[in-house]
Amino acid sequence: MSRTILLILVVALGVLGVSSLFIVTETEYAIKFQLGRIVKSDYQPGIHVKLPFVNNVRKFDNRLLTLDTNPEQMLTSEQKFVAVDSFVKWRIVDVSRFYTSTQGNERIALNRLDSIVKDR
Repeated sequence: MSRTILLILVVALGVLGVSSLFIVTETEYAIKFQLGRIVKSDYQPGIHVKLPFVNNVRKFDNRLLTLDTNPEQMLTSEQKFVAVDSFVKWRIVDVSRFYTSTQGNERIALNRLDSIVKDR
């Protein structure tokens, strides 16, 4: 009976230990939340510690990203249609600001970029 309890305790401590760590790679930004509020967002690449069940970590790509829009038909001043294809290269610079303005949803950022490109 005591061996079973000891085994359960060791497994529980192992799970708790593993869930206390998170890894940030050199191609990522990470934001640590505590009960839904941003606590820290300037992590260097490596292994970091968090409190399980209290802290939550979200990661975002810090590489150069591409938004490729669908080609659109435009009418020129000579009354001829041309196909216009465009793309945007973008990168997250301030991950806290990105999260607060888009709730961490990259689709919202892409929709905003797409509307900026189409308005020009």
